[in-house]
Amino acid sequence: MSVASPHDQTLDADSPLAIPQRPELAGASPAEMELLEGDISSSRQANNLLQTRLRTAAFALGFGFLIFTIWSLIQLLWDFPSNPGTTTLGVELVTTFVLMGVAWWLSSLNQASANCLRWSEFLIFSAPAASLLVMHYRNVVFLAANYSFIPHISMSGWLILIFTYNIFVPRSWRVVMTVCLVMASAPIVATAVAAMMHEEIRRSLMFDPSCIIEMVLILTATLSACLLGLRMIAYLRGKVDEAKELGRYHLREKLGSGGMGDVYLAEHRLMKRPCAIKVIRPEKAGDPRSIARFEREVRSTSRLNHWNNVSIFDYGRTPDGKFYYVMEYLTGLSLQQLVKKRGPLSPGRAVYLLNQVCNALNEAHSIGLLHRDIKPANLMVTELGGAFDMIKLLDFGLVKSIDPSIQNGEDTDLTMAGSLTGSPLYMSPEQAMGNVAPDQRSDIYSVGGVAHFMLTGKPPFDAGPTLKILLAHLHEPPKAPSVERDNGLIPPSLAFDELVLKCLDKNPDNRFQSAKELQSALQQLPEYHDWDANKAESWWTSNCSHYQLQNG
Repeated sequence: MSVASPHDQTLDADSPLAIPQRPELAGASPAEMELLEGDISSSRQANNLLQTRLRTAAFALGFGFLIFTIWSLIQLLWDFPSNPGTTTLGVELVTTFVLMGVAWWLSSLNQASANCLRWSEFLIFSAPAASLLVMHYRNVVFLAANYSFIPHISMSGWLILIFTYNIFVPRSWRVVMTVCLVMASAPIVATAVAAMMHEEIRRSLMFDPSCIIEMVLILTATLSACLLGLRMIAYLRGKVDEAKELGRYHLREKLGSGGMGDVYLAEHRLMKRPCAIKVIRPEKAGDPRSIARFEREVRSTSRLNHWNNVSIFDYGRTPDGKFYYVMEYLTGLSLQQLVKKRGPLSPGRAVYLLNQVCNALNEAHSIGLLHRDIKPANLMVTELGGAFDMIKLLDFGLVKSIDPSIQNGEDTDLTMAGSLTGSPLYMSPEQAMGNVAPDQRSDIYSVGGVAHFMLTGKPPFDAGPTLKILLAHLHEPPKAPSVERDNGLIPPSLAFDELVLKCLDKNPDNRFQSAKELQSALQQLPEYHDWDANKAESWWTSNCSHYQLQNG
């Protein structure tokens, strides 16, 4: 499998260089056009996949109803005792025409819109369901009128419809199971309605309810099979993802998952160099906002080259439209893991690591990028080129430009998909309120929260639900780390306490105004020389074998 480089693509009406010709991009800035182009192309690929599957499902169901329509016509013409009657024949004929018509319509469209596909999906599965409901009702009435009890009622049509939706419609397992549950409930509801309207049906069911029990058991078994099938498909998809190649890279094993995608350990096929690849999740592939955020993350991160920021080597798309990028493979522990496993850090080591965090932010802020999600889980403590206790700042998925003119042009949906942007435990008051555009001082506040966590093992505010934590960031003064640090270790100096509290000031004007200013203050602390490269190497040599090293 090969993935074309973005620079190797043939120019056409859909190429990035032709974006100004698109009406939906008229008047957009270059940055917005690049972002929207990713949205449109990724959404198109997802729609194409759904259109193909719905067309196939419509043809399959339409052909099935055509067969049964012909059989019903033969029974009617030859006057079989069990002929279904003209009503059933008419229902089957109309359903066949609807399904074949939708299939033909989807085949004739070059690119169906999302709204068209939603209506097509509704018709493809609601028309057969309505037809089966009518036939089921008439079948129950016919059997009750001709037998003292209702014998076996065929569920084959419902089973075919349920399995067709389960196989052909690429939805989440919750959506698929909800729709299948509605379909499975329909014949039971139809039987109950028939019993309410016909006395002979009630008598038959009271005499022998086995047909109802059998119907429920069959449909329950079908739903169980569908659920197991969905889980197996998801499992196999994951295994395929682990085994397949993305461009020049071979995926070896899954390392972890985040809000946007999955991270795999990979290897360059020719260089045999280990790397980490982040791939957008299948369920996110059809969401333009998720894809836009994912692409924004890689574009922003690829501009960074300081050794304290994670490095991006490559990026591309798979033939089925999934976006991925390749970053350096890191071994070590996140700062969150390090403190949770070993307890609060010594003040000297905290200064040593915070100084590197400032290095990373200096570069990001200098090119106009605000991280907005600085927290211990996004800071990797690793070994790099023989140097130990090296910090890597990860996950620029919520990155935003500091430039207000660019902020005003951004789509707020990209950063607020129904939830807060960032971690509430380390979120600045202005970021929590959302009524003021945060700047680099918002990241400084988060660094202060991380410093508090390093020294005490807990964030500045961590009691209660999310809303209570956000209100604490807005109104409650944080405690000094030396007050919180009650584990018998050497407390931070008064100057270190004041530095952390200055970072955590509610008023951005009272904080350090830049990462460089914070870095200068760190270098003036008495703890600045308490930890160095030699102590870091000694610690890692003594302790790193106790942990399973993993990529961040």
